[in-house]
Amino acid sequence: MGKDIIALMLQEYERFTRSERKIADYVLEHQEETQYISITDLSAQCGVAVSTVSLFCRKLGLAGFNDFKLELARAVLPARAALSEPGSEITEGDTSAMVMGKVLSAAQDTLNNAYHMLTEREVGKAAELLRRAGQVVCLGQGNHAVVALAAWAQFSTTSSKFKTIQDSHMQTVVLSTLSEGDAVLYFSYSGATHELLEAVEVIRSRGARLILVTRYPNSPASAGADVVLLCGPNEQPFQFGSTSALIAQLYVVEVLLSEFVRRAPEEAERNRQSVGKALTQKCV
Repeated sequence: MGKDIIALMLQEYERFTRSERKIADYVLEHQEETQYISITDLSAQCGVAVSTVSLFCRKLGLAGFNDFKLELARAVLPARAALSEPGSEITEGDTSAMVMGKVLSAAQDTLNNAYHMLTEREVGKAAELLRRAGQVVCLGQGNHAVVALAAWAQFSTTSSKFKTIQDSHMQTVVLSTLSEGDAVLYFSYSGATHELLEAVEVIRSRGARLILVTRYPNSPASAGADVVLLCGPNEQPFQFGSTSALIAQLYVVEVLLSEFVRRAPEEAERNRQSVGKALTQKCV
C-alpha cells in the first residue's frame, strides 16, 4: 500500500465509527504490542466485536487482521531502526570484516539480553518439571522447529524420556496421548500461533505440563503455560525466525540442559557413557 498504516489511520480517523476509533486509539498507543496479539485479544482490549476489527481492517484496504499486523510492523520498523545503535546495520559499503564484527556484536547482545530476561525461579521450576516428567516432548513451528530438534538432540543424551515430532499431524497425535505426568517444552517467539494455541488446549485437556519459551510474557499461550521462559530480541512479524531469536532460544536450551543434569547427575552420566560408547563404535 502507498501510505503507511499509521498515517492512513490518522487520515481516516474522523471517518471512523465510535467502535473503530476505539481500535485506532488502542493500536496507535500500543503499536508494538498489537503486532503480536490475536484478533480476539484486540477486540477484548478495545471492547468491540471481532467482526468490528475485521471490518476496520477492510476499511483500510486490507484483506484481514494478519495483513493489518504486517502493515503495522512495516510502519513501525523505520522508527525502531532509527533508535538502534548507529553503525549497527549492515550496509553495502561494509567489508567482510565489518560484517563479521557486526554479526558477532549482535550475537553477544542477544546472549546478554537472554541472560537478563531469564529468572532463576522460572528456570528452576522448568528444570524440576523436566526432571519429574514421565516423558518430555520438544516442539516448535517453522524455524523454531530447529530449536526443538536441537533440544531433543541434547537432552536425549542424558535421558530416554525426551522426544520430538516434526510433522504437525503427528504432533497432534502425540499430544492427544499425553498423561498427567508428562511435559511439553514448546518454542515459539510470538506465543500466538494457531498451532501453539491448539496444542495448549490439547495439553491442558490431558493434564500435562507446558514449559513455553517465548518473547512475550502476555502472549495468548502464556496464560496456559505452567512455566514461561522469556528470551529473544525485538523483531517484526515479517522477520520471524531470525538468527538472533534462535540464538536466544538455544541459550535457554543449554541453561535447561545444565540444570537438568545438575539435578540428576547419575542418570545423565550413565546415559552419556552409553551414548558415547555407541557413537564410538560407529567411527571407522
